[in-house]
Amino acid sequence: MTLVVCMFNYLPDFVHLCQYLKYILLVAVGAFVFEKLSYACFTDSQEPPKLPSSFPLVGHLIGMLRKHTQYFDDLYKQNGMPIASLPILGGKIYVIWDTALVQAGLRARTMSFDAIMLQHAQGLLGLRDESVMIARDGLLTDLMNVTKPLLLGSGLATINMSVLNHAAETLNEILAADDTLEIPDLYHWIQTMGTLATTEALYGAVNPLHGNRRLVEDVWLFESGLRTLGLNFFPRVIAGRAYHARERLLDAISPLFSPSPPLDGLPELTCRRAQVIRSKGIRDSREIARIELALLHGATVNTIPTLFWTVAHTFARPDLVARLRAEILPLVSFLPRGGAAEEGGEAQAQARTQAQISLKDLETTCPLLLSTYREVIRLSNQAMSTRQVMENTTVTDGGGRTYFLRAGCSVVMPATGHMGGDVWGANKNDFGPERFLDWHDHKASRDRRLVYMPFGGGRHLCPGRNLAKAEILGIVAMLLLSFEMEDGACPAEQQQPINVPTLEPARLGQGVGKPVYLKAGGALPVRLKTRKGLQRISWKIVA
Repeated sequence: MTLVVCMFNYLPDFVHLCQYLKYILLVAVGAFVFEKLSYACFTDSQEPPKLPSSFPLVGHLIGMLRKHTQYFDDLYKQNGMPIASLPILGGKIYVIWDTALVQAGLRARTMSFDAIMLQHAQGLLGLRDESVMIARDGLLTDLMNVTKPLLLGSGLATINMSVLNHAAETLNEILAADDTLEIPDLYHWIQTMGTLATTEALYGAVNPLHGNRRLVEDVWLFESGLRTLGLNFFPRVIAGRAYHARERLLDAISPLFSPSPPLDGLPELTCRRAQVIRSKGIRDSREIARIELALLHGATVNTIPTLFWTVAHTFARPDLVARLRAEILPLVSFLPRGGAAEEGGEAQAQARTQAQISLKDLETTCPLLLSTYREVIRLSNQAMSTRQVMENTTVTDGGGRTYFLRAGCSVVMPATGHMGGDVWGANKNDFGPERFLDWHDHKASRDRRLVYMPFGGGRHLCPGRNLAKAEILGIVAMLLLSFEMEDGACPAEQQQPINVPTLEPARLGQGVGKPVYLKAGGALPVRLKTRKGLQRISWKIVA
């Protein structure tokens, strides 16, 4: 009887719920029909095959927002398709996994990265409408044209020396103290050192981040909210922390671009870029700073996480540390106080004040160091090349099959080749520092070269790739020769090597994932001990 009474008590609520369920069902059916009709109306028979989602219209969108770059890897593992069309909100995006098709897409002049960038620039940077129009009318191209030459040859060498010698200052302070340094979290320590070194190279003697840890944190608060800022939908509300971090950075950087004094103290790269922006009619210093915030973001967002993973993978393996030290140490010259440079081992360093190492030597005579760097990138880089189809385009795979890509659609090309296929061997999921030792043997590494694309390709090959390599090789070399690094969570007498943390899938807009423990508020504590015989040296990187 009681059960019957309870049923009647809840019956009105149940009937009320059923009334809503019919509307929910109607919406779901309508969404399914709309997706079918809209896709059929705007689909060519040669377009990539449709890959439906479990929920019409928004299923793929939800997957991307939840899993980020990992979502595209999961799709490939589930379906194994070389290329597919993903229906989203009545439209579609194309996803390319096949290596030959990716190469064709990167080469296609009818597919543009600039268009993708401009879609999100206003939200990310807070640009005015007129600035976006100027960027669309040639500013982006002009900025790239002035940037690329300055990241080659002598211009690159100047920036490299600036970044590395500012990083060396941090390490020299630790060496001078001749004490054990307990670092609460390795990632944040590297993040701070790398950000300060990079901004010193970008802003020189007038760097507003110098000595301002709050602004260093703001660089990464801004980075953490890029996806939400890019929506350009009430950014103060839905991306408050990132929005305010961006505005604090702009408060600090804007005075550097004031016309009076005109760009005094800025390094050549930043100065020349600002001149180009002014020549296009953008003269407001804060608006120039908004555009240049993109350069700061590009110089840090992937390089610094890659530096962390290189340090972590290296120092987690004592045998690799020993081999790398043996490879790098002969390249070091020790300068006596007031004397000429001499080459020597660690024992000779005690009476000398400066240890010099040539970046060129690191890049040309350290095959194991280079192989380690490339292997870290293979495992940690999850970059996606994105393009907008500007005109109807066709791409052809290795077997001769041609696919039609419709103008107006976006194309996503994940770096799945870094971990997929047979070219990396049976141990492709493991860290192998020797894997790239035959990289310069084009015949032996041909297939791997085709799938290894951490810096994109085609017309939009990352112009900062050589700067990133120099920064990582130089800092890792100095760390290796200067310090022992141990697990800070273990007692000092145990001298345990550090553990490599789990990699979190990169978020949309990132190329390199961060350690998972950051998301949970964890840390990777490490202990730095100055190596015997090296207490009195200070580092200097030379070209």
